[in-house]
Amino acid sequence: MADTTENVRKYWAFISYSHSDKAWADWLHRSLENYPMPRDLVGQPTPANTPIPKRFVPVFRDREELPTATDLGAVIARALKHARFLVVICSPRSAKSPWVEKEIIEYKRTHGESRVLCLIVDGEPWASSGKTGFSEDDECFPKAVRRQLGHDGELSNEPTEPIAADAREGKDGRENAVIKLMAGLLGVGFDDLRRREQEYQRRRLRRFQATAAVFGLLFIAAVSAAVYAVKQKRAALHTLSQSDLNLAVAARK
Repeated sequence: MADTTENVRKYWAFISYSHSDKAWADWLHRSLENYPMPRDLVGQPTPANTPIPKRFVPVFRDREELPTATDLGAVIARALKHARFLVVICSPRSAKSPWVEKEIIEYKRTHGESRVLCLIVDGEPWASSGKTGFSEDDECFPKAVRRQLGHDGELSNEPTEPIAADAREGKDGRENAVIKLMAGLLGVGFDDLRRREQEYQRRRLRRFQATAAVFGLLFIAAVSAAVYAVKQKRAALHTLSQSDLNLAVAARK
């Protein structure tokens, strides 16, 4: 049964991944916490029934949170309980990881199926189902992602359709994959969020161009002032030299 005590949850998301995919976890962690949240979305409800924050922080990633813990199992269980969403980095490594499997099952037992989102980084989804041209070793979805939990809290044989963004080349790519994930986390349409992202990037470019133009004008002004100062100094030296010459001529007379 899904937990509804949203007000006690500490983390916006829990990133579950194989240790072999640490570089992807680092990148995803930064991407989620530094995502430029559209101002007009702040305060709107998310699928977790909590207001959209100004920044999507904090995000739990065990490499950041666990080194000082004495009971790793308790820390993980508490973080899963207090995470509004679970984001699974999907690859053939995570599909074979018993630790990732346990985290997904534990999260589903507490919060249900709807808040589990996936980021495909390698391998092939549903390869284990006999997909043409692939073997079971290519499967990127862990079994706990592909199957629903039964009433007993254990994995059933009933398939589920994962909510997934695909960061692989030729698919969504990294940029669109982050936008797609954020759309799922925020409960907004992908096209709408992508349009907002593109507008944000255009505003940033305009601000950069305006700032560059100002600095360009200041640089030109500084150079002009320096050139003028050099000319004035040369003129003063020339005047001084001419005066010395006149004095010398007068002295000879």
